[in-house]
Amino acid sequence: MRILVVGAGAIGSLFAGKLAGSGKDVTILARGDRLEAVRKNGLHLRESTSSTVERFPVKTITSLAPDDRYDFVLVVVQRTQIEAVLPLLASNQSSSFVFMVNTAAGYQAYVDVVGAERVMIAFPSAGGEVVDGNVVVYRIGRGLVRLFQTTTVGELVHTSYDRVGFLAGIFREAGIPTVTCKHMDDWQKTHVAVVCAIAQALYKHGGDPIRLSKHFSDVRLMVAAIQEGLAVLRCLGHRTIPRKLWYLRLPGFLVAAVFSFVLRTDLAETAMARHARRAVDEMDVLKRELLGLVEASHMDTPAIRTLAGITPDFGK
Repeated sequence: MRILVVGAGAIGSLFAGKLAGSGKDVTILARGDRLEAVRKNGLHLRESTSSTVERFPVKTITSLAPDDRYDFVLVVVQRTQIEAVLPLLASNQSSSFVFMVNTAAGYQAYVDVVGAERVMIAFPSAGGEVVDGNVVVYRIGRGLVRLFQTTTVGELVHTSYDRVGFLAGIFREAGIPTVTCKHMDDWQKTHVAVVCAIAQALYKHGGDPIRLSKHFSDVRLMVAAIQEGLAVLRCLGHRTIPRKLWYLRLPGFLVAAVFSFVLRTDLAETAMARHARRAVDEMDVLKRELLGLVEASHMDTPAIRTLAGITPDFGK
């Protein structure tokens, strides 16, 4: 089983390391300082609740040759990086490209490059950051985190074998809880509607979830924006997926009370706030994609509009 991971950031490194640790033949495509660190030292992973550092040697490459075939190519980059990555994939003949990219804009750009039958979509339930130059401190979505999100895998065109279930099984073997989904576009649009509201509300309070939790009116505004976003998606014919997010349609004050509690936990810092602070440019792209859906729906969305006007003063 040969797996290529395109992208050596925190999440790409996490998946590469965990897959290598489960016995898979893993190569990571990287460049710059991160390439040199991985090439010299391998991947170093530390779970956020542990002091133990796991070390995994992996192969590295800087480009992808047409005849260099992998069973799965995991594309694990930020939304702002995908346009630069796509040309690297164009001539390669691997059978399955798994795009693990945050987007609400659909997948036509991926289809144009590798063809619909080779496009798979996945999204990680994980957070992390690279510290001290090489150690990835991470958290994988387990336990209560799965009430919000579980690593999810799907495809655009069904193939002759269950590659979705197969890949999900590979992730599970590597210690990453994973489920499958037949409607990943709806799943990702739902995700963007939720995370955009959370990120923009965090930006109003310097990216600090505890500060946000102390301003219940802003938590209510965040929840109102989430509910508006889900209403926009329903108006456009999209499902709210996963269905376990049904509670987001409860009365706003109840949902806000739950979020006020969650925002005070380590979960909010590791799974929400850190990414929002690091990925300001990506969140801006996602916000504009969400606003495009709002425009298409012709719905009145005052909470989304209010939060969209907030500009973070860090991360640039």
